Amino acid sequence: MLATYKAQLAGEYSFCSGMLEDVLARKPSVWIAMRPNHNSDKATDREYEATSDGINEVGLRLKMKRIEKMISAFSSLLQVAEGEARNQY
Repeated sequence: MLATYKAQLAGEYSFCSGMLEDVLARKPSVWIAMRPNHNSDKATDREYEATSDGINEVGLRLKMKRIEKMISAFSSLLQVAEGEARNQY
């Protein structure tokens, strides 16, 4: 059962990674178009982060980090279960 959840999470991670790839592919052209309106790269970054792609980028990165942690936790639980099955706590 844990292995099934782990596989589902890996699929979701892959899906999010593809979505992030799409967002990052658009980012340079959008960012370059915004840059002349600002005095610094940091100000341009802040404006980009307020766009729908910027918000999606941050959300996808955070979601992927959560998925990584969950996959790691399931891996640990699977190792413990395997050890218990062999009476090797």
